[in-house]
Amino acid sequence: MAQRMAQAAKLLIGVWIAGVAVAMFLVLPQYEGLGNAGRIIIMHVPTAWVSVLAFAVSALFSGLYLWRGRTEDDDYATAAAESGFLFTVLATVTGAIFSQVVWGIYWNWDPRQTSIFVLLLIYAALFALRSAIDDPTRRRQLSAVYSLFAFVTVPFLIFVAPRVSESTLHPNCAFMQGSTCEGVDIGVGKLGLLGDRKIELVSLIQTGDVVTAEVLVSEPGLSDDIRLTPSFNIVNQEILDRPNFPGLRYHLILQEVDLANQRARLNIEAPGTGLLDNSRTLLTFLAAIFGFTALFFWMLYVRATLLGVQWALARKQGAHG
Repeated sequence: MAQRMAQAAKLLIGVWIAGVAVAMFLVLPQYEGLGNAGRIIIMHVPTAWVSVLAFAVSALFSGLYLWRGRTEDDDYATAAAESGFLFTVLATVTGAIFSQVVWGIYWNWDPRQTSIFVLLLIYAALFALRSAIDDPTRRRQLSAVYSLFAFVTVPFLIFVAPRVSESTLHPNCAFMQGSTCEGVDIGVGKLGLLGDRKIELVSLIQTGDVVTAEVLVSEPGLSDDIRLTPSFNIVNQEILDRPNFPGLRYHLILQEVDLANQRARLNIEAPGTGLLDNSRTLLTFLAAIFGFTALFFWMLYVRATLLGVQWALARKQGAHG
């Protein structure tokens, strides 16, 4: 009975994940501000979430092992750490793919990428520690202690370190209503990046109190550059014309002007993505989180069971030897 339930759970999880993958391409509308490239968020965010959950579960069972001394707790701690490592790799790979599609580069050691790399090294060291110690009891004890200390770094590396400095490869302020962006200070004839868009300030034209910027914008999915002309009243410091980015609700605004040096600060003004306001997107996103979470717990159970069987066989062979 238990075996049939396990088989049914495995089948259900497989169908569920497959359904999420299909929905990513056939059900979801384009992610406002990111176009089709944003669909990978449905995989990227849940795998990152599950990696944190897995490392937390590993720390929990490590603590239980130190308290109770049960080998089953060590099996679950190891299985959770392995699953967390795998999901962290998946989050890293999907993030790198997104980065290549949107910014044309897989990796540039921005704060988030650097912190996730350090996290992978920390847990890779855990596996190295386990393989380097022959005595089972000592291996379990040291691994449990290491796992507890390793998890202390997870909140810092995942949530704190990436926000210490401005990230260049991650969507930020423009994707939440009411938030503000620093924008980009750029000179006439110069190129810059504003979010995932390459911009060129072609000219600044003054007509009375109004300055109009001529800006060339290119972004993923556009075959040609688009010319936008935001304007700004230099007397009362008022933003005037706010042209939309092509096909999006975001506006390009002229925020500051320095006519003497022919420079301007261009920025994004966002009404909010409305990502989760769309019921199809919200349901798919929640389904992805649920599906990957269920997949983790199934992997945890299977891997811990296999580790238990492996340990039982090793003891049996030792007894006969």
